[in-house]
Amino acid sequence: MVLIVLGCVTPLPSPRQPCSGYLVSEGDTYVILDYGSGTFATLQTYLAPGEVTALWISHMHPDHFADLLAWSNWALNTENARRIPVYGPPGWARRLDQMLTDDSGLVDGIFEVHELHDHHTVVHGSLTLAARAVEHSVPGFGVRVEGPTARLAYSGDAEPCPALTDLARDADLFVCEAGTTSPSRYHTALEQAVHTAITAGAKHCCSPTSHQHWIPTRGPPRRAWRPQAPSRAGSGVRISEADRIGL
Repeated sequence: MVLIVLGCVTPLPSPRQPCSGYLVSEGDTYVILDYGSGTFATLQTYLAPGEVTALWISHMHPDHFADLLAWSNWALNTENARRIPVYGPPGWARRLDQMLTDDSGLVDGIFEVHELHDHHTVVHGSLTLAARAVEHSVPGFGVRVEGPTARLAYSGDAEPCPALTDLARDADLFVCEAGTTSPSRYHTALEQAVHTAITAGAKHCCSPTSHQHWIPTRGPPRRAWRPQAPSRAGSGVRISEADRIGL
């Protein structure tokens, strides 16, 4: 299993860093977890859009979904573009429709529309994706991705809650967006992310938004992930990142 960080800056992209987006692959299965501003461009460093298997949107804040608009423009201007499955919170397609056109139904022609619910589970190729409803200011869903070689959990934006701990249970890598140093409502602080990972028995906690990129949950904390040195985490999760993102 390979994890590529397409972007991890919130709430706005910077000149060198897109907003949240994570490309998870196992064999020829490619799933994107969140697709914030700027990630469409970075994706093309690795894959053509048509090679992506599915998209997963944790919640409808622009730093996590805005480049669905860029994808829509690509699909509308690409002959025989495939309708890619997109999984998102209830109502996500209607909201995207309102941004694209005055007519409803355009999004259904671009994407296979799927609405998430707690414990929603789907299989794509060698990857199984399971949702948990998490606590945020809008409806949000974390996801657990399981493949033949590893188990990965992704928080999206969420405050600490039992569902978040369940997602991270015995994961090889818990990717938690923990961009604050002190607890705040609707978000997770770095210390809380590590605590959740330890409680859940996750082997490692990756927090790109906090710049604490790879934190072992057993033994002394250390920084083990470098921009030009992809590292192996746990049993089979290989972390890489877009060269243009300077973390």
